[in-house]
Amino acid sequence: MFRGLTVAAMVLVNSPGSDEVYAPLRHSVWSGWTPTDLIFPSFLVILGVSAAFSDRARRARGERPGEHARRALLRAAFLFGLGVIENWFEFSSHGAVRLPGVLQRIALCALGVEAFLALGRPRLEAAGAAALLLGYWALLGGDVTPGGNFAYALDRRLLGPHLLDDRWGDPEGLLSTLPALATCLIGVLAGRALCAAGPALARRLGEAGLGLAAAGSLWSLAFPLNKHLWTSSFALFSGGLALAGLAACLRLVEGRPARWAAPFEALGRGALAAYVLAGAGYGILEFLDLKRPLNGLFEPFMSQRGASALFALAYTAACAAAASLVAQRLDRRQQ
Repeated sequence: MFRGLTVAAMVLVNSPGSDEVYAPLRHSVWSGWTPTDLIFPSFLVILGVSAAFSDRARRARGERPGEHARRALLRAAFLFGLGVIENWFEFSSHGAVRLPGVLQRIALCALGVEAFLALGRPRLEAAGAAALLLGYWALLGGDVTPGGNFAYALDRRLLGPHLLDDRWGDPEGLLSTLPALATCLIGVLAGRALCAAGPALARRLGEAGLGLAAAGSLWSLAFPLNKHLWTSSFALFSGGLALAGLAACLRLVEGRPARWAAPFEALGRGALAAYVLAGAGYGILEFLDLKRPLNGLFEPFMSQRGASALFALAYTAACAAAASLVAQRLDRRQQ
């Protein structure tokens, strides 16, 4: 359900009815944060949690490491390629295909998580997360300006015109994938704890998450919170809040009937497919010039920003309903 909530939030902020959008539904311009900036880190945290559960099940089955490694590589290559294809449609007018992206970062982080899990040493996961965050802090050297930071300078040298923006660089660049992997490892550590203790861990998990968020806030005094660069302070802050959100979900729905959570569970079961198809559907609406008249249905009753937000809510609800129907059909077939 938590993963489905993050997908629903992704669809919501990516599907406005117009360019008029409320500030919380936009990314921060540079340093600082908005609720929108917390969505992608939450997805990476739950990726790590899920990977820990999958690793436990795989070891229980006695699956051969080589076979799993081959599947992990193929899955990562597929996701990366799908992201590049998506960028080709979305950014082809820029003259060069954008190589980084959301799906590409998910692919690279998932591959990194699998490499850590293959070692089978949880202490290395904690040490690896710490080393990635501290190492990234050292590499940036305190310069987090758009034109002077080392992460974007490296991206420009290696990827040239294949970035999202000439001035602001790319928020899913190569070097900033390192602290994003640390965000995933936070999820892996939480997943291992949940594998051992189960939902009874919810309170301690929430306290640990708030503690990490507080540590990230303190670190931000020296290393600002910045989602564009995925600063180490931002990784701790956003990862901690994601754990607190996961703990809240455990308290709300684990072991209890919660019909309202079913659409989010359905989105979570097919998270990547839902995200890609929702983006494709929104693109089709724009291509056919249907988004503007549909958004216009709401404009007589509210402000332009309100109409845009209501369109996004309606589109997200339609995606969740479609995911629920697919999940119900799959359940019936399995029965």
